[in-house]
Amino acid sequence: MKFFIKLSCALIIGLVGFSACSGRNIHKDLKADTAILTRGWTMPTSGAYVTGDRGFEYSNPVIYQNTIIFGNRTQGITSLYPGLMKVRWTFPVVGGVVSAPLVEKNSVFFGGADGFLYCLNAETGKQIWKYEVKNSLISKPTFAGGRLFATTADDTVYAFDAGTGKWLWHYKRRSPQTATIHAVSTPLVDGANVLVGMSDGFIVSLSVEEGTLKWERQLNNPGKFIDVDAGPVLAGDVIFQPSYDGALYALKRKTGEVQWKFEAGGSKQIVADEASLYLPSNNGFIYSLNKSSGKLNWKFELDKGTPTQLAMTDQYVIFGSTHQYLYVLDRATGKGLYRWNAGDGSGFAGSPLYDAERKSVYILSMAGNLYQFNVRTGFKKPDVYQFNSAYR
Repeated sequence: MKFFIKLSCALIIGLVGFSACSGRNIHKDLKADTAILTRGWTMPTSGAYVTGDRGFEYSNPVIYQNTIIFGNRTQGITSLYPGLMKVRWTFPVVGGVVSAPLVEKNSVFFGGADGFLYCLNAETGKQIWKYEVKNSLISKPTFAGGRLFATTADDTVYAFDAGTGKWLWHYKRRSPQTATIHAVSTPLVDGANVLVGMSDGFIVSLSVEEGTLKWERQLNNPGKFIDVDAGPVLAGDVIFQPSYDGALYALKRKTGEVQWKFEAGGSKQIVADEASLYLPSNNGFIYSLNKSSGKLNWKFELDKGTPTQLAMTDQYVIFGSTHQYLYVLDRATGKGLYRWNAGDGSGFAGSPLYDAERKSVYILSMAGNLYQFNVRTGFKKPDVYQFNSAYR
């Protein structure tokens, strides 16, 4: 049986002992600079929780035309007009939604805590199809070539016909008999291959057509948690894959052979641009690395907690912490530019969304508050090879 550990600061202190959760106020002089971001609106999204379970919100918003769509643990999934702060539609899900939704054309795909994979009409919120996988879906699905790929909490990778929900194949991995992190790898489709990280410490390459194993590579270092939960990123002929209790690996595209590694791991997907990699690490740091060599460009230490996935502009790196803060860094130097305090006992687990058209940032707190911030300066969309954020 697979056990899940939520990435709260208290649990990380007890189980892993990360100093990043110790409550140090490293950047006490870093302010919520209104020349960088200004607070917009705040919308509470959570309803009544099940007795004894306040829970954490792990989902994040995605853009669909003039709306944003997001999930939470009490309401299911919601479509919102952000300019009006008006709900367009809500689709209830028993147990809620902790995965990031995927919007493809006029459909929204997501996994529910009830063990179903859903496809809804993004305009109306009406169900098109659902498929019972009998386990929680906490990763973002992947669309490619008319197919939908998703990984469940028990390390099973599924392939479906995206239009009808017809099951095509599944690949089952034996889960480790140890505690694992509350995260699951999002599949990456590379031509005829599907690349997925597994909680037993391996990355696997599967056949798109049949789901058969082509190759596997063990990545983890010996440690408390061996998960490979971050979605892999492909740039040229190199796969970049973090492991949780180990390192960031650069692997050969066809074989998975290790080319180099950087000794800092994580459960969040990296960002790759023309020359650099950006790694949100579980050790409480953000790293920028040379993409070819893995050598350090810069690093930034969080005050507390562990970072969310990163949202990027051409000048900024935007992310939240699991404890209290939303940060903005200078993309070129790693210098801290902005820190906003969401309040003691609050923080962020889902990814921020940068909406380049509206010059807005949206982020859902673990307490269920959806925040909107205005970006004060002009930006262009960055040249990113593979970024599994909410922005599409």
